[in-house]
Amino acid sequence: MARALIIEDSQIQSRIIGRMIRDMGFEVDFALSLAQGAQHLKTLKVDAVFLDVFLGDHNALLFVDSLRKLAPQSIFVLMTAGSQTECVDVTVSKARLARADFMLKKPFNASDIEGILQQTFDKSAGLKRRKHVLVIEDSAPIRMICERVLSAIGYRVTTSETMEDAFANVDIAHVDLVLCDMFMPGMGGFKGIRSIRRTWPQVPVIAMSAGLDEAVRNHDVLAATTKLGVNAQLRKPFEATDLLEVVSAVLEEGHV
Repeated sequence: MARALIIEDSQIQSRIIGRMIRDMGFEVDFALSLAQGAQHLKTLKVDAVFLDVFLGDHNALLFVDSLRKLAPQSIFVLMTAGSQTECVDVTVSKARLARADFMLKKPFNASDIEGILQQTFDKSAGLKRRKHVLVIEDSAPIRMICERVLSAIGYRVTTSETMEDAFANVDIAHVDLVLCDMFMPGMGGFKGIRSIRRTWPQVPVIAMSAGLDEAVRNHDVLAATTKLGVNAQLRKPFEATDLLEVVSAVLEEGHV
């Protein structure tokens, strides 16, 4: 049976959250401190860790990496209502840098937890963790194609119409790969890729482009993206097989 660990210093909140997770078929263990949580992870195989960001005087974001080393296959769901010294949006930004998988704003309900578990785990593959692909593209048909094709083979896919929407979405904490159009309203792809690199420093990026207009050749646009450190280019229009081959190659190359 799948197992979840709740690291939360409020016993009342722990019991409430634990009941929600048990109702979804998970065994649940509890820890009231980071030290207790680390001890659990040393001795138990855990599939999901629900970690309160502010544990007494500690900011748990500083310890996500060390906890993840004890449970590298677990997803980390950070729970927060903010604090007197830090708003939720700031906490979300820090959570992305800490490589948290999800953020849950308190108060939340059972459907929020259920959505996370369903998005993350492929039950048909024995609770195998899905790779998370973020598609940033202003063309609705292309977003739909990417989502349909990648979801069909087991990827978890999140789509955003603009860079601004992607960065504002608190549900996008950790991603394994970003597909990014180079020309779109707002920030656009070139400036956006720089922001992606700051937000998710280790995450590979695939640049997509059909050229801005006849004066800008597709080859020139995609060649320019190499200076931004993109991992691959995908020329539009593309076939489903092209999309799958590039995504698979980039993920395998980076062992994400």
